[in-house]
Amino acid sequence: MNQQILAEKKEAVAKLNDILKTSHSAIVVSYSNMTVAEVNKLRADLKKAGAKLSSHKNTIAKKAVDEDGLSALDDSLKGPTAIVTSTEEGAGLSVLNDFAKAHSKYFVIKAGMIDGSFCDQATIAELAPIGTKENALAGLLSTIQSPLVMFALTLKALSEKASA
Repeated sequence: MNQQILAEKKEAVAKLNDILKTSHSAIVVSYSNMTVAEVNKLRADLKKAGAKLSSHKNTIAKKAVDEDGLSALDDSLKGPTAIVTSTEEGAGLSVLNDFAKAHSKYFVIKAGMIDGSFCDQATIAELAPIGTKENALAGLLSTIQSPLVMFALTLKALSEKASA
């Protein structure tokens, strides 16, 4: 193999390694027969959500995920695939899930790694509505605060009724 081509492939693997090392999530998706406009819309929506879609040759992607300890993704790197990465937990999952539902004929979420844990398609679909870590914490805080707020409102109503 030509030394220049080999060097280019090693550089591509190193770049993908850098992306994967700084990412909290790496989701493998399958796409086929998508128009350029659809891909661009998906990229823009993912960017707004804090995620990035990138396409790599499967052999390069396999080497990169193996070097980063994400070898559980090897089986999903077949056919036309792309990797969605994010430095924030859960970023982009809802965008991917919504896009997969709307374009189910040619876009499929295969699998992913979120904070080092392997997630299949069903797990990713379950995590998608939660969104980012901040959204999950906000929902938890709201749930915890709700009874206290209701109790305070009830006490206020009782005190107003007693003073009237």
